[in-house]
Amino acid sequence: MLRGSRARTLVAVSLSGVLVGTLGAGCSLFDSPPKPDDTARALASGLASGDLGAVTFKNTTPAKATAFVKAAYKDLGTLRPQVALSEMSHTEGSDHATATLFSRWDVSTSPTDWTYETQVDLSLVDDRWRVSWTPGVVAPQLTSDETLDLARKWPRRADIVDSSGGKIMTEREVAAVGIDKTKVSGAEATAAAKKLAALIEIDPARFAAKVEAAGSKAFVEGVTLRATDPIIEERGAAIEKVTGALTVPALQVLGPSRTWAAPILGTVGEATAEQIKASKDALEAGDTVGKNGLEYRYDARLRGTPGLAVHAVKRGADGSALDKRELFAEQSTEGEPLTITLDPKAQSAAESALAKQTKHPTALVAVRVSTGEVLAAAVGPAAAGTTLALAGKEAPGSTFKIVSSLANVRKGATADALLPCTETLTVNGRRFSNYTTYPKDKLGDIPMRTALAYSCNTAFISQHEKVSQDELVSAAQSLGMGEKLDLPFTGFLGSVPTTDDVVEHAASFIGQGRVEASPLTMAIVVASVMKGQTVRPQLVAGAPALPKPATPLDPTEAGVLRQEMRDVVTEGSGKVLGPLGVEYAKTGTAEFGTKSPPDTHVWMVAGRGDIAIAAYNEVGDNGVTGAAPFIVSFLKAYDLR
Repeated sequence: MLRGSRARTLVAVSLSGVLVGTLGAGCSLFDSPPKPDDTARALASGLASGDLGAVTFKNTTPAKATAFVKAAYKDLGTLRPQVALSEMSHTEGSDHATATLFSRWDVSTSPTDWTYETQVDLSLVDDRWRVSWTPGVVAPQLTSDETLDLARKWPRRADIVDSSGGKIMTEREVAAVGIDKTKVSGAEATAAAKKLAALIEIDPARFAAKVEAAGSKAFVEGVTLRATDPIIEERGAAIEKVTGALTVPALQVLGPSRTWAAPILGTVGEATAEQIKASKDALEAGDTVGKNGLEYRYDARLRGTPGLAVHAVKRGADGSALDKRELFAEQSTEGEPLTITLDPKAQSAAESALAKQTKHPTALVAVRVSTGEVLAAAVGPAAAGTTLALAGKEAPGSTFKIVSSLANVRKGATADALLPCTETLTVNGRRFSNYTTYPKDKLGDIPMRTALAYSCNTAFISQHEKVSQDELVSAAQSLGMGEKLDLPFTGFLGSVPTTDDVVEHAASFIGQGRVEASPLTMAIVVASVMKGQTVRPQLVAGAPALPKPATPLDPTEAGVLRQEMRDVVTEGSGKVLGPLGVEYAKTGTAEFGTKSPPDTHVWMVAGRGDIAIAAYNEVGDNGVTGAAPFIVSFLKAYDLR
């Protein structure tokens, strides 16, 4: 018995020693091996933050893995993924496991995210789960010499088109001409820059300084020209002979020519810092946007919505991209073309009519009477690309007598009603007179139609006590002038301010004082007379209809005005337009400036068939010699009869 008891005691003591030794080693015979889940979750957290310091790896160090991830994420800015453990494949007791991680990148404001799953092998080594590191842990099939890059993909900008779908503003071939400094340097580069500048007609000294300041690998652009530009066509061979000169072909959104409706269409270029800031993250540096004109006003519609692509990029030692693979793409949304009413033939005719007007600003606008569609709106070279045609603010002079006539008609006058045409008329101390060559035989009490045909100032001013300023304002609005409407383009429909000043009121009758109009305004006035109802301008197809005036034009009233304007052509200052089939017309002059005698703006408005036209010249002697020639040229080129 004693012998047996001792044996059991010795066995117990031996087992105790084993247990104590085991517990002292930090493990228990009753503990199970650690699970791989915690390590996988630590990896997911590290990939989301870009810091893998808390992860144990089998074949690399946390520092090296972290460095790779930071380099991979560098070009993504602050964008980081959400990463979670979605599945763990592990057999109880095995020292191998496979974790499936689910990654989600919120790459844009759209509902579509970049998502993917990656499988990660883990091994249990020395009672610790270790991650088998590969670059593919970060993103599918990523390699050790690749990083991630996020690029927005804009669709091709939509065109501005005419009513038949013909392209007006569209991508056209251009060439950027400059100096490639990888091919020339030092004094030779400076000399080449000056030589090239002379050929492409830019400032040689300024361009040479720009080339000198640029880096040794820079391409220094001198100018971007249309592929059809005479400089390219005629001097291309000479440009090629300049050491270091380079011509880089590209596409750029442009109109039919440098001047063709340029103030209306606008331009397209890189977004400025101010535009980017105002866009509230819709734009980034390098994005192309409308800079002015219709391209600016309808920019969001024309440029569409960008898509984006995530690339795996292989870069060279200098950081340049050698190769890239697309890992994810979000499709862009195409922009919507903008249809405008400009008629290419009419616009070209208007541009041609003003092409030689380099001394003073000039403009011509043609409107389709039946619809109000703007067929042409051109400015001459001296207008320097301003919006004079549609948005100019100039005194309309005697063309405003069409409005004054309507106000008289509403007071009971007819085309044959007699008005006193005197050589001079004094109103509250201000002396008004007719133009110096006014015919003497048209003085006295003359029919209103004659007063308009020969443009008697005093006859219309004589009605200042009978017709109030408010009634002039109302008459103007009935003819489409003087209301502040929300136009779908940059335009000005004139202004006839209310006033209590007697002299200013009197001056308003002859389109002076503070009365202002654009060529578009006066074309609309003529169109309203011809149609017999108030015409509203249309330039952008599909734009909301503009409201009618408080007092629409009555057809009977318009009939009286047509009688008067017909007499301007048959016997008055519009005779010059008669041979071209013009049915209605009116000239106008308006004094301005401080000279003695003062300079005068000159106008001619006309109507033929379904077209109403207004021509303006900032400085001239009279409408017959200073503005009518533009209409003559236009109608000869644009004859729809």
